[in-house]
Amino acid sequence: MRFANKALSTLAAAGIAAATLLTAAPGASAAGCATSGLWTGYLSPGQTAYKANSGCRDLNLTYSDDKSGANGDDYAGFYRDAYGYWTIGSRGYVYAGDGYHGLDEIVLVSNLSNGREFSVASKWDGGDWVEITH
Repeated sequence: MRFANKALSTLAAAGIAAATLLTAAPGASAAGCATSGLWTGYLSPGQTAYKANSGCRDLNLTYSDDKSGANGDDYAGFYRDAYGYWTIGSRGYVYAGDGYHGLDEIVLVSNLSNGREFSVASKWDGGDWVEITH
């Protein structure tokens, strides 16, 4: 009986440790995603990148730095449609404070096709630095 209790205690401790590692690893949910750093445009697309062939389907704003102020800005995702025109994402402009944001916390464009060109615009001024996980 003593051996069984010790084995059960060891197994329970291993389970708790594994659960802690899984919940403490924020990058685990972003596995297989790519991240692109971009300079934003003012009310129009800025620097561009292309949607990676990855497990992420959305354009997620995972970092933002409003270079003109300390508070943040409103950001919108843009993508080129099949005719080559810039199209704003259906979410429009979304406020984000400066700093890091969790995956799926701020989705600028949903279900973007792999290889599609995209960009980000700032509402209040351009030249902000953003990181898009896609």
